[in-house]
Amino acid sequence: MSRPTTRTPVAIFNSRAEVIDGLRAALDREGLPSATALLAEIQDGTLDLVAFLEAHDPWVIVYDLPRPFERHWNFLRLLQQTDVLRKRTWILTTTDKKALDAAVGASGVIEIVFGEPYSIREVVEAVHHALSDGRSPRLERRLA
Repeated sequence: MSRPTTRTPVAIFNSRAEVIDGLRAALDREGLPSATALLAEIQDGTLDLVAFLEAHDPWVIVYDLPRPFERHWNFLRLLQQTDVLRKRTWILTTTDKKALDAAVGASGVIEIVFGEPYSIREVVEAVHHALSDGRSPRLERRLA
């Protein structure tokens, strides 16, 4: 494997392009470059995730959990078991935390209401925290 040429602090994997754009803009304002991808591209293999990670080598992954929650939760658990993703810090987001928690149990996920700056700010703060000490304040436990 070739070594990455650029280390990008944050990767954003989300199901909605407008949320990706909002998060990217907020992180850019904080001086935190990000690389992005739509979840569908990862899940259907359109995006070569290994090549993406080699090219950007993010410390933190901001990962969306959309409906259907069980399917996306299980996919996330599979991703986190791979060697290349196991050592990354994950910040999980969703647009319906109450429904997600009902489907998979208490999750420690940050809820994003698009257009509401407070939840976007919360994600940016979580990224800063993760970059400063390597842990996400929102995801204290490993997904089992």
